[in-house]
Parts: sequence; C-alpha cells; structure tokens
Amino acid sequence: MRGVQGLIVAVGLGAALALGVRFLPANAAGQGQGTPPQASPAPVFQKWPLPAAGQAYAAIDGQRLWRYVREKGDTAERYRDQGHPQFWGIIAGTSGDAEDAQWMLKQYQRIGLSDMRIQPVNFFHPQWSAESWEVTATAAGKTTSLASAQPAYATPSTEGKILDLPAVYAGLGSEADFAGRDVRGKAVVLFKDGARGAGDAFRRAQDKGAAVILSADPRGGNYSYQSYRMNTTIPTFNLGTQDGVTLRDAIAKAQGGEAARIKVRLDAKWVPDQKSYLVWGTLPGATDETIYVIAHRDGWFHASGDNASGVATLLGLAEHFAKIPQAQRPRTMVFLGTDGHHANNPSGYGREWLAANREKFFVKTALMINAEHPSEVLTHGGTTGWTEAITPLEWYAGGASRPQLTKIAVDAFREFGVPLWDKPSPNPPGGDIGPFVGFLPGVVIQSNDFTFFHTSGDSPDTISPAGLANATRAYANIVDEVNKLPLSDLQRPEVPRTPRIDFASCPEWVKDSAAACTENTERACAVTGPGCNP
Repeated sequence: MRGVQGLIVAVGLGAALALGVRFLPANAAGQGQGTPPQASPAPVFQKWPLPAAGQAYAAIDGQRLWRYVREKGDTAERYRDQGHPQFWGIIAGTSGDAEDAQWMLKQYQRIGLSDMRIQPVNFFHPQWSAESWEVTATAAGKTTSLASAQPAYATPSTEGKILDLPAVYAGLGSEADFAGRDVRGKAVVLFKDGARGAGDAFRRAQDKGAAVILSADPRGGNYSYQSYRMNTTIPTFNLGTQDGVTLRDAIAKAQGGEAARIKVRLDAKWVPDQKSYLVWGTLPGATDETIYVIAHRDGWFHASGDNASGVATLLGLAEHFAKIPQAQRPRTMVFLGTDGHHANNPSGYGREWLAANREKFFVKTALMINAEHPSEVLTHGGTTGWTEAITPLEWYAGGASRPQLTKIAVDAFREFGVPLWDKPSPNPPGGDIGPFVGFLPGVVIQSNDFTFFHTSGDSPDTISPAGLANATRAYANIVDEVNKLPLSDLQRPEVPRTPRIDFASCPEWVKDSAAACTENTERACAVTGPGCNP
C-alpha cells in the first residue's frame, strides 16, 4: 500500500484563516476515492530509548506490530477490490469483517492462546450500506467530478434518481452565513467548523429547505472523509478541502450569470439480518482473577489508525505475556477483538452484550485495557507534511476514585515515551471502553483528533512503529504493576448506566448473542430513520 501526503491537524476553517494557514493545492484525483494517493516517504519516527527498568519489554518490536497494521489494511483492500470501490474498509457485518475475524483467530493460534473462539453477534437493526454514488459540479460550461465526495453514514438514497440542483455557498453554516440566502430546493455547500463540528449547520440547512448538503472538510488536502450519521433526512456528503475550495470558487464566479449546479446520485440501502463477531483468546494465569485487553476490529478505508494500530497493540501484549510461564502470570488474561462501533447508531452490539453479561465475565476483573488509536503521525503546516512524532494522546486511567491506578498508568506512559495530554480525562474518550468503566478499572490512551481520522488517508504509513512499541510496552508495564495490587484496591461500587442499545425485549439475545431479536421488525425503522425498508 502506498503512502499519503501529510495534512494539518483539523481546525475550524475560520480559525485556520485567522492563523494564516494556507490550504495548498492538492491532487484531487490522486487523493479522492478510487485512486491511491501519490506515494510520500514515511518519516523516520522518533524512537524512545528503552529505560534500564524496562528491559523486560525489550522484545516488543514495533516493526513487527506495524506488520499487523499492514495486514489488516490488506484485508480492507481485498474487500474494496471485490466490488466495493467506494464504501470500503473492515466494515462490521460484511465479508471483510468475517475475513478479519478469521485473521485475528489465526494470530491467536500462532501466539498460543487458549479458549480461542469466534462468537457471532447478531445485529438486530438493519445496517446502512452505500453501493455507489456520484457528485459533479457544473459552472461556466465545465463539469468537474468531486472525487472526494463521501456520503455521511445513513444518509438517504436518491432512489436511482440524479438530483440536478442549483448550488449556494453558506460559509460555516451559521445563522449569519445563511442570512439573505434562499437555499430552498438547492444544494448547500459549507465548510465544517472543525472546532464545533457540523451538526448544527446541517440541521440549519435542512430546516431552511436545502435539498442536498455538501460539507467540505477543512483539514487540508482532498481526502474522502467518512463521518458517522448526521441525522439529516436529505442526502448529505462530506468533501475534501480541495474539492470544497474548487466548488466554493465556482459558485463565486457564477454570481450574476448562470448558477453553478450540482448533480448527485446515491444508491444506498438498509441491510437487515447482519452479524459481526467477538474474537476471544485467553492466557490462563495463576488465579481466576482477570485482566482484559480489548480492541475494536472495524474501521473505514485502510483503518490503520482507527483501529488496526489498536489490534496490533493487543497482539503485541498477547505475544509478550504468552512467553511468561503461567505460574508467573498472577491473573488470567483475556484478549478480545470486538465488532466495534462504526456502524448504525445505536451500534457497538458486542460491547453492549458484554456489559449486559458483566456478572458472567467481570466479577473478578482487576483491569481492562482498551487498545484504540495509540500511534498516529503528527502532521504540520497545512498540507506541507508530517513530523517524526505521533499525535499526543488523550488518556484515562480509572477515574478520580482510583489514584493508585492513575499513578501507575501515567508513570508507565512517561517512562516509555508516550506523549500525553497534560491531564487525564475524567471520563474515557469515545470508544469501546465506555460501557465498562462504571463497573471495572479501565485504562486507555487514545487520539480521536489525529489528522487522518476516518479518512482515505488513514493508511499504514501514517502509523509509527516506534509509537506502537512505546504504547505496548507501557501497557505491559501497567499490567505488571496492577498485578501487585489486590483486587480490593481496584474495584469500586457499580455506577448505573443506560445501555445505548435497547435490548429489553431481547432476553434471548442477552443469553446468546447469535440469537434473533424481535426488534428486527418492531423497532428497526424507528431507529434507522428515512429510507429504511427492512
């Protein structure tokens, strides 16, 4: 797989202009969908010297872990090349997901884990799938294909029709930007305010009568960006920066003449009765107390940062502790690849099933590590390039009620060269550990703001092997230090939580995640929204 050109860390367009950041021209054809970006040499990432006290972790090899990232990217490419050239990745419920689960099981087998199994998880809401789309702009007699266009998750299909609409530019989508503009029945073009997201702007455009929304990504370059659902009832697309600038300028040049026009076609559907998988492996310890290491397997495009890097970290921890005799492992370790959370909202079926069965799995759990986005390149200067460092990581280590665990974690991260935000988060960053921290001790380092997040630029070359080694060594050290503490020092009374998935009517599914649920017919369309035909 080939490298990609660097981008700035995403900021709001207004803030970027205020700071004097220039969005440099980019090769739209090379960075949009369907054509790989031009190769760019990956940097020589900074290596952190192994401290004298860390020699026990010397065999954790970042280059070896990086190869797992590449192999997962290969799986995503195979799915793309099997008839899914636009909406691709390791997408839960698809054949690429099934292949990835088998790949992870084989890694467990090679490492020598026990109690290995693939557990089916039935999705009892239909899942959205975009089959094909096309977005073009015409101005001054010239038609341009907007190669970076990517539909927001769950956006409605055009039902085989080509929408041909006049275009209107609405800046950042604020009330001031809409003042004096008639957007009824038109395609609204706006730039996402990276500081606040675009949800308010989207709702505003829809409420004012827009027929289509095109939201340009201000991070630079021309990368396709797959967002979560935007809860609009009109076709909504994300654009790369360069396509957004081209479209904005075309609209400006058309003032006083024939309006610029947008043509949009989207074939998408809701697919019922899909399933994904939890992939289990165990290293028995000297006791039945447990430490869990989880990583979500799914992601869009190559999904290298989100979340092949996390899966690689999980496998690195399994390899390290598998070399230690069982009698010297104070607690049993459970390694778990989850189905993830990039699908329909509600999503995260596997993690919700696990949380619903906490009395079965987690009564004696001393620690859960969530390996998620631990080692993504830090970029600089608009689209100028990359640095040799990784993006600083948000971190959570048990919360305010577990100061011992917080100290163990931050000491390990600093010892092994993991760049951190200056303070721990009071709650974990959005990801797979959320459902669990109310009843067990959790630790995670995670970046949800790395430059290539959810984009076609999230390729293996953006992942630092050194960063993978540092994160994995730090986590291994945390496990060793936590194993010196009694369970009573780590556990706390449960904090009540409302599940993100309503499975009250599905007791059989809670018992067996492969079971069917009546919500397939009773509530599916209420959840999935417009265009749902289960």
